[in-house]
This record gives sequence, structure tokens and C-alpha cells, in this order.
Amino acid sequence: MASLLRTMIFVPGFKTSFLEKARSFESDAIILDLEDSVPHALKQQARLNVKEYLNSYDCKRKIFIRLNSIDSGLLSKDLEIAMHPNVYGFMPSMIKDELDLIYIDRLLTQLEFDNGFQIGTFKLCPLIETGSAVLKSYEIAKSSSRLVGLAFGAEDYLTDLDGLHKKTGASILTARSMIVMAARSLKIEAIDTPYLDIYDVDGFANDVKLSRELGFSGRLILHPGQIEISNRIFTPDKDEVCEAQRIIAAIESSCMRGEGVTLIDGKLVGPPMEKRARKVLQKWKSIVEEHRDVE
Repeated sequence: MASLLRTMIFVPGFKTSFLEKARSFESDAIILDLEDSVPHALKQQARLNVKEYLNSYDCKRKIFIRLNSIDSGLLSKDLEIAMHPNVYGFMPSMIKDELDLIYIDRLLTQLEFDNGFQIGTFKLCPLIETGSAVLKSYEIAKSSSRLVGLAFGAEDYLTDLDGLHKKTGASILTARSMIVMAARSLKIEAIDTPYLDIYDVDGFANDVKLSRELGFSGRLILHPGQIEISNRIFTPDKDEVCEAQRIIAAIESSCMRGEGVTLIDGKLVGPPMEKRARKVLQKWKSIVEEHRDVE
């Protein structure tokens, strides 16, 4: 598993009060936003705020910085203040195809060299926000060894397609599935789109459950009230862990007895169930260990 990213919350870089509050968030990652949430006139102020925040950051949450797009002409200015040891990685926006990621990868390599960082220090979790990017999601995912995940931005995607975002989620189901397949095929994380109605707690919980059913490993978060729900749903619960332990114990017991077939409650336990059980236990172990590290 590449990284623990059950919850990644956006924090506008120009609002110092929000930046301070973010220190107490229980999310796996904090995304310091220099893009959509920042008015153009306040971009430079946001950069200065983010730089000061990074200098004083004393938590162990992963810090990502959402960058302005390549086409905006603001990317180089964003990166000037972002080459900092407290930054875990970057979230490039409006990625069109793998060539954009290759460009950013090479730019980071040069900046790492110039600033005395080990090559490959900074990770990438690009936003997939257009129809063309969804179609290219596999090529994007394999274009750089820096990638720890792919994140879906549904609102820009639907704007690009002139689609509608209804409660059913039908208009984004195909894109969600394609992004999950691209990410999972390359053993990186798949991060689902933000849920805009921050006061619809039940709706958000149901949508996160769908995310997990589809294979996502986390969500982009807009409000701290969504963090606990997303963390909980993307964490294997007690029943899942116990069932996985039961499956592994039964398989190991069968092997010790020299039996080629394992049965639980009269049902055959095959290799896919064993793989699933081991993945559940590995994910649980990773969450426990990482949570212990940040306490």
C-alpha cells in the first residue's frame, strides 16, 4: 500500500485562521490550497501564508500543496515557496495527460537538485478533472514513480462534459471506476471527489460507502466535520478484521493438516478470499501503525 490517505482536507492558503485550525485536524493529509479556493488577487498572499505555515508546522499529518495548473502560468511561483522539508507532496490540478505529469516530475527533479533534496523526495497525487484525463488515467498513473495516488475532481469533470451531478451519482460512476482501475492496477491510492453538501451528513456517509465499494481508498474533504466519517468508513471495522483473521487461520490450519481444500461454514475458501483477507489485515496494520506514529 503506497500511503494512508483516507482523508485529504483542503485548506485555503489565504485564510490564516483556517490554516491554524488545520493543525488539529485528524485527517491523514492536509492539502494547502493555492488554486481554486484562492482568489487571483490573493494568490501571492496565499503563497506567503503557506510558506510561513510550513516553517512553523509541527504536526505529523502529510502535507500536500494543491498547485495551479501548468496553463495558468502560476505553477513556477507556487513551487518557489513549496520546496520545503515539511511538504510530503503536491496535488497538480487540471492534468490533461501523462505529458503534464512528466513535465512536473522533471521540474521537481531539477528543483530538488537545486535545493539540496534527495531526488524523488516529493510525491504527487494529481487531480483528474476532465474527460480526456479520465480516458488517460492509466497513462497518467504510470508516468511518474512519484505518484502515491490519483484524485478525482467531479465538478470540473462534469463541467467539461456538460453533465449534471445528481444524488444518484450516475453521471460520474464510469469516471470513478476508471480512476480506481487505473490507480489500483499500479498499486497506488484512489481518492474520490469532494462531497459538496457539507451539512448532509447521511448523504455523505452513504456516498463514502459507495466510494469504498467501488475500490477507492479515501476522499477529498471540504469540511472538518466530514473527516471522522471518512476515516471510519475507509478503515476495516471489527467484523471485517475478525473475518479476515478467521479466514487466514482456517487456511493455515488446513495447510498444517496437509489438506488442499479449506472450508468455513461449509463454503470453499479460495485464493481470492485469502488475498482479500490478507489485504484487509495489512490495511488495518498500516492504519494502526501510522495512527500511532502521529499521536
